[in-house]
Amino acid sequence: MAVKSSELYRFLPMRIDDLNMVHNLEADSYQFPWTKEIIRDCILYNYDSYSVFFGDKIIGYIISKISYPETHILNLTVNSKFRNNGIGTSLIQLIIDDARIRNSKDIILEVRTSNASAQSLYKKLKFEIIGLRKDYYECKEGREDALVLKLEL
Repeated sequence: MAVKSSELYRFLPMRIDDLNMVHNLEADSYQFPWTKEIIRDCILYNYDSYSVFFGDKIIGYIISKISYPETHILNLTVNSKFRNNGIGTSLIQLIIDDARIRNSKDIILEVRTSNASAQSLYKKLKFEIIGLRKDYYECKEGREDALVLKLEL
């Protein structure tokens, strides 16, 4: 029986030992990455976060804060070589499932107006646009707007 590549991915709660690998992936993925200190604080303050491993390498992660009545997904990153394999969907589904268990009423997140692939993923998962945050993200040209998306649970 052959092993599917998806069976080789391990989804684990993010640990402080993951910090350097998570920050390296963050820095490789974004022009304006989160600082190592911000990621460290999310881990230390027990934000609801998961790392995805392929072998011993982190290839993705999600950082969120699950609470009542609202959950907030703060950061979702997948290594560009591993995108379009369901990893992002699986990470978001982990948060959706956990938020439901903890009686959260909805999930919100922000996404760059220019990030069509992320918007497509969120639309597939039934997130709906509920607003716009002007000048939310840093970008080469100064600032970029963010769409605010919501999924009612």
